[in-house]
Amino acid sequence: MLLHNACSTFRATWGRVLGPLASRFYLIGPDLRGHGGSTNPSGRLDLREMADDMAALLDRMGIPSAHVLAFSGGASTALYLATRHPERVRSMVLIGSHYTVRGMRTRGDAFWDPERIRREEPAWWAAMVRWHGSAERVEALLRGWKEEDRHRPDFGPEDLRAIRIPTLLLIGENDRITPIEQTIEMARWLPHARLVIFPQTGHDIVRERPEGFVEAATAFWDERIETPTGWAPLQPG
Repeated sequence: MLLHNACSTFRATWGRVLGPLASRFYLIGPDLRGHGGSTNPSGRLDLREMADDMAALLDRMGIPSAHVLAFSGGASTALYLATRHPERVRSMVLIGSHYTVRGMRTRGDAFWDPERIRREEPAWWAAMVRWHGSAERVEALLRGWKEEDRHRPDFGPEDLRAIRIPTLLLIGENDRITPIEQTIEMARWLPHARLVIFPQTGHDIVRERPEGFVEAATAFWDERIETPTGWAPLQPG
């Protein structure tokens, strides 16, 4: 199950790496609620609700559990999926993941402001309009993520220590969205985590380093997950 980042879509985030992933796995690629081809009946964005959506999707498909690959806002959704529905997650690969919005760039600097994005990041704005079909939908998403940032509950160390799922954490050395210190702390607190830091790389590792991403994720799945006799637990560290 592949979970995209905020204001993106499944294909926009993962299109570069679908080939090598599809050669190994049956891929489940939803657009999160309100994004791309998905509706949003509640009119709000709540990562806990999005996590419940993913569990319901697995129910609908008759799939008891899945490996989860997730980026940024999708990685936060995956953490809620792992805490609210742990039996549905076999392993996690989380890119640009954080456990609190405190200190995040998205909390300030008018990060979600449509006018700022139109003025300062016109290519991102044009891409979002293309992905979601209209400027109105993009503005609704930006409002939703801004509100979600204000009200999202943090994960504490004990919450993370309770997640017993094999996890690979990937972070770019020059990530300007997720403070790298947060990901390093997560690697200490998650009992079965491995951390890989990509040098001279920003937030979007899949776009900037697609081959390196595939290599790191494949090594994790090969060395830490699948064995000839079934599923082997990770060792701490």
